[in-house]
Amino acid sequence: MRAINFLFLSIALALPSWAMADVVKFEKVTDNVYAFIGETDDRTKANLGLNANIGLVVTNAGAVVIDSGAGPLSAAAIEKGVKKVTDKKVVAVINTGSQDHRWLGNDYFAKKGAIIYAMQTTVDTQKKMLNSILNRIMGTDEIFKDQTPFHAPKPFAGNEGNVRIGGVDFEVKYFNDAHFPGDAVVWLPKQQVLFSGDHVYVDRLLGIHPHTHAVKWLDAYEQMAELPAKYVVPGHGEVSDMAKVQAETGDYLKQLVEAVTETVENMGAMSDVTSSRDWSQFEHLKHFQGWHGRNVSNTFQRLEMEMM
Repeated sequence: MRAINFLFLSIALALPSWAMADVVKFEKVTDNVYAFIGETDDRTKANLGLNANIGLVVTNAGAVVIDSGAGPLSAAAIEKGVKKVTDKKVVAVINTGSQDHRWLGNDYFAKKGAIIYAMQTTVDTQKKMLNSILNRIMGTDEIFKDQTPFHAPKPFAGNEGNVRIGGVDFEVKYFNDAHFPGDAVVWLPKQQVLFSGDHVYVDRLLGIHPHTHAVKWLDAYEQMAELPAKYVVPGHGEVSDMAKVQAETGDYLKQLVEAVTETVENMGAMSDVTSSRDWSQFEHLKHFQGWHGRNVSNTFQRLEMEMM
């Protein structure tokens, strides 16, 4: 017995500290609803690619996870975090988007019997952008190279899909494209909890990529904001109310779209976008200095191409 214990101790000591750490710790949002708040910096070996938020809902039938992590290692860390909250197994996973940390852990949970749910538009984007998603994350660190993409086998058609699990109603809604095309939200009407996915960023500035359509994102956000949410679990940042969400996502998107649209219509230069508005109310957000310029550039280039 001592020899066996010594063997396990030797193996444990040989593992890097990040592999032994409790990466995922769920915090209570309201009764039976929890959130893991990921780091607001980049993916690293230490955070297992979990630089985004993950949801957990404990139902009578088992645990439901909102988004599955950036591959098998992060999915295993999510499962470990779930076990600290409940002894019920993960019976379902709902994807809100197609960025790596939203769905690349699907295969891990599916192999353990969980049902994977997503909107058809989300799955379409997962498939369309698969190569670019894998190339980016697999080039980050060797721990992300073991990937087996798995999509929801029976995605919800249209703009909404409803599923009742263990007495809890989950409403999966697609309003319009957001951070990624096909992004969706998960709404718990009874609990008034909104898992916004990447429709919402708080505490850090949101990012507009070349594939992001800011006008569509603003439209999706404004429809989403009509939900009577008491608690919002954003894609990034702390659990918030709608006042903070509006101030740090809604107001920024609206000002960005209005400033770029006005500049393009007036045949102005890209530099006019920044000088024509006061952006100081957003400067406290993490990564503002790094992302605001890119947001203006990507939005300007897209709208200039569409409007001219």
